[in-house]
Amino acid sequence: MIEVDSKKLDSEDCEVLSNITKSATKGTPLDSNRSVEDITKEIERISADDKFQLLSASDEKGELRGWTCYYIAFPLMAFINGFYPIVDMRGDYEQVALSLIEASKSNIVKLRKHSRLEIELEFPTKAHRDYSKMLVEWYTECGFKFAAEEIHMRSNLIAIELPEYDLPQGYKLRRFSGVPCNMIEGPGRRTLENSKEGLFLSMSHAEQTITLEYFFDKSKPYIDDASLLLERDGEIVGFVITRVNDDEPEIGPVGLVPEVRGQGLASYLLVRVLKNLKSSGSTSVCLDTTITNFPAQKLYRKYGFEDVYHKQFYYWSP
Repeated sequence: MIEVDSKKLDSEDCEVLSNITKSATKGTPLDSNRSVEDITKEIERISADDKFQLLSASDEKGELRGWTCYYIAFPLMAFINGFYPIVDMRGDYEQVALSLIEASKSNIVKLRKHSRLEIELEFPTKAHRDYSKMLVEWYTECGFKFAAEEIHMRSNLIAIELPEYDLPQGYKLRRFSGVPCNMIEGPGRRTLENSKEGLFLSMSHAEQTITLEYFFDKSKPYIDDASLLLERDGEIVGFVITRVNDDEPEIGPVGLVPEVRGQGLASYLLVRVLKNLKSSGSTSVCLDTTITNFPAQKLYRKYGFEDVYHKQFYYWSP
């Protein structure tokens, strides 16, 4: 009998979960040199943060056997970022893992009134992908569906030479900062609905709306010179938004509405953004694209982007 609890943990319980984490990841791609003390502090931080929900599993003797956590980024959707659940690999460890996943599902519906629980798995090495197969089996057994696989790409701005492109007649270049969001979200939806972006397409209409609001939220810091829009006849038809992630510029979202594709506008927008980043002193830039979006990959590789790692997304909806 496995019991899952979502209460905040004391320091002693956090240390027990830290020891489980250290033991469970030993000899795996997740193995690290972090001490039990450092892992304990991280678990304590997660347990105390209201943006996270930590769930712990105990056996019939009351002994802690594993844990998982999800975080709330915005309404309707909760996210698991990483190789969770982490369980004591003795005995009925699969039952512990499945109990934690099922409890997470129940938790987001009953406590959070959410409609989607999403897990992101990053594969910096082949060993990480191989290790993830066990977790994917657990999540699939619990009803999760595959959403998308993406490639994280990076371009060395110092090494690339960027061509000169003229803006085609009839189009105007605008800054993201100078255009109201209600002019952007509609074209953003049409762009992504008619794309190969599997993650966006796996969402409900309401979830897509929240995602678009997140993409074009001006309260989130962005790089003004590298967040550019294309306008034609008073309507936005293309966009590239660039923000900073871990001290590096990150492009996304990026796209064109269907009726203006095939005119070289994507190259024009991307090159303008890359030039502006390079002029401002940035030495590299990164972005994500779906593995099946071959036209986008071809465009990005043309301007120096190379694969860094892959990641997969799975989701569950009640």
